[in-house]
Amino acid sequence: MLNTIKPETALKQFTPTDTAIAAMREEYMPLKIHGINDAAGYKAVHSARMVVKNHRVAVEKVRKDLKADALEYGRKVDAEAKRITALLDPIESHLAAEEAAVDAEKERIKNAARIKAEAEAQARREAEEARLAAERAAEAEKLRIEREKLEADRKAMEAERLRVENERLAAERKANEQQAARLAELKAAQDKLDAERTRQARIEAERQRVEREKIEAERKAVEAERQRIERERLAAERLAAAEKAAEAARLTAEALRPDREKLLAVAEAVAAVKLPEVSADASEAAKKIGGIIRNAAAQITFIAENLS
Repeated sequence: MLNTIKPETALKQFTPTDTAIAAMREEYMPLKIHGINDAAGYKAVHSARMVVKNHRVAVEKVRKDLKADALEYGRKVDAEAKRITALLDPIESHLAAEEAAVDAEKERIKNAARIKAEAEAQARREAEEARLAAERAAEAEKLRIEREKLEADRKAMEAERLRVENERLAAERKANEQQAARLAELKAAQDKLDAERTRQARIEAERQRVEREKIEAERKAVEAERQRIERERLAAERLAAAEKAAEAARLTAEALRPDREKLLAVAEAVAAVKLPEVSADASEAAKKIGGIIRNAAAQITFIAENLS
């Protein structure tokens, strides 16, 4: 365990030694990468940086191990690790700067190539658009010339059509005037004929009206006589029916007289029921019972008198 080792002995566990670091400084600090095409130089710088980095990581590991097992050596361990790291940092920073410069140049060239390709593509697109615009302009001019020719042909055809149409209209007007004169003559003859027909129609209508009124008067007289006979027949039937119903009612009433008298006797018997004397506490109940008896007698009387 480290806590049994003297500090001087424990610190010797750190690697690399000052001599090794000096050797690395002497070997690695002169390294350069000569442009993005210097693959060998880039590889040498990267390999050297990995060596220095591995030593730095190893120093940090030893530092942690020494401090974990021997806290009393912490200050000396940290100081030694810091001293060695300070010696390694300039070397690693130099090598990392060399790598970063080449990586940045590669990225710049890559972006420049991409920008150039995009610019060339844009130029090609613009050239194609210009070509298409020129073709469209030529096609539009061709269409314009064709439209103008078609318009001229259309106007010539329209002028000829109007001339023919005017001649046709003039001929039609003349024919219409001649036809109108003939129609006027025909209308005058027709009006005369219509007037005669109208006069004859009025005479016939008047004759038919007189005939209809005569027939209607005769029909009303016959209908009035029929209605008088019908009223007399219905009155006789109603009188006979009333007399028959009255006789039937009399016979029924006569036949039911014994039963009616018996039922009326029941009503009188119910009305004649006398309630006994009761105490004051039962007087209200006695009043209600008396009312029920009177109501029952009245209902029996009504039913008996309307027995049919």
